[in-house]
Amino acid sequence: MSGVEHYPLTPRCARILAAREHALLGVSALNGYFSMSVIRETVRWAVRTFDRVDVLVPGMELAGTLVARGWPPAKAVAKARAGIGNTRNRVIRALDEAGADNAGVFDWNELESNVAYKQARTNLEELFAGDAVFRGHCLDAVRPIVGVEELPRHRAESALPFLLAELPLVLDTPSLLGTASSLFCYPRTMPMVRAVYAGMATVFPATNQGFLSVRLT
Repeated sequence: MSGVEHYPLTPRCARILAAREHALLGVSALNGYFSMSVIRETVRWAVRTFDRVDVLVPGMELAGTLVARGWPPAKAVAKARAGIGNTRNRVIRALDEAGADNAGVFDWNELESNVAYKQARTNLEELFAGDAVFRGHCLDAVRPIVGVEELPRHRAESALPFLLAELPLVLDTPSLLGTASSLFCYPRTMPMVRAVYAGMATVFPATNQGFLSVRLT
C-alpha cells in the first residue's frame, strides 16, 4: 500500500472536501479490510488533511447483523462486544501514533444522550414503519452489511437497527457533532448512501454533509 485515494461522491461533496473542516471515518468491526495498517494509514492521512477528525466504530447493534447471519443471539452479543473493543483499541493506538490532538473515537451508542441524534433516529424508525419506498431501500441496504445475497425479511430485520443507528451520521453529522461541515468517509459507497445522494430514498443529506470514498492503494 503506497497511499490514500479519496473520491467525493458528488460535486457538493467535492466542495465540502475543499473546506477540509471535518471528517468522520467509519471503521467497521469484524471486517477484514480494517487491519491495523489500514487504520493507521487512514488516520494519519485524515489528521493531516482535516481540521478535525472523528472515528466512528459500531455500537452493539452490530450483534443484530450476526444474528441475521444465523448466529445465536448470546454468541452474537459476545462476538460483537469483542469485535467492537478490538477495533476501538486499534483506532486509539493509531490516533496515539499519529499524535492526533484534533481527533477522537466514539461509537453511536455514546450518542444516546444527544437529543439531535435521538430525534433523528426516531424519525428514521418511524419512516421505516410508514414509508414503503424507504423501507425497501433499508431492506436492500442491510444485505451487503450482513454479507448474504438471499436474506429473508425476518433475518434482515435483525440487522436493521445497525443501519438505522448509523444513518443519522451519514445524513447530518454537522448537527450531531457541532461541525460546520463534514464528510462521512468509508472505503466503498454503500447502497443506502447511493440511494440517499441520488434522491431516491425519501431522506436527504444535509447541505453541509458529504460522502468520501477513502481507500489505501
